[in-house]
Amino acid sequence: MVGIGLSFVVLYTGIYFQTGNFIALTLLCFRTVLNEAMNSIIYDMKDLEADRINGVNTFPLVLGIRKTKYFLHFINGVVAILTLAGFFLGAFPPACLGLLVSLPYFAFLIEYLVHEPYRKGHLLLQYTLLDGTYVVMAPIVMLLAN
Repeated sequence: MVGIGLSFVVLYTGIYFQTGNFIALTLLCFRTVLNEAMNSIIYDMKDLEADRINGVNTFPLVLGIRKTKYFLHFINGVVAILTLAGFFLGAFPPACLGLLVSLPYFAFLIEYLVHEPYRKGHLLLQYTLLDGTYVVMAPIVMLLAN
């Protein structure tokens, strides 16, 4: 699923060649990198015990769950600013409206995925929800592109 997220960079490159707008390409690629960073940090929450035993210093272990949650909300806020800036600057074509889906979706994931019962199990649900952002965004982007 990370590959699907990173493949958006290819989609964004197509948008750049379609619009010729380097600002759009920069904003879109940077927001994808930040979304992937949030994905990785959220994934780190599911195996805290294994990371602790193996001495892997992940954000949730170093900062703690509560501070990691605040850090993730901060990153999501930066993604919101980048997304809205792209629209206000006129850099994003209408197809990029599908990107707005990721903002409340990640806010939900950050709040939901930090709870102990969730972190202890439900792996299929974890992977489905976390990578579901791209599954939801892609059809919207494709529909708006036509």
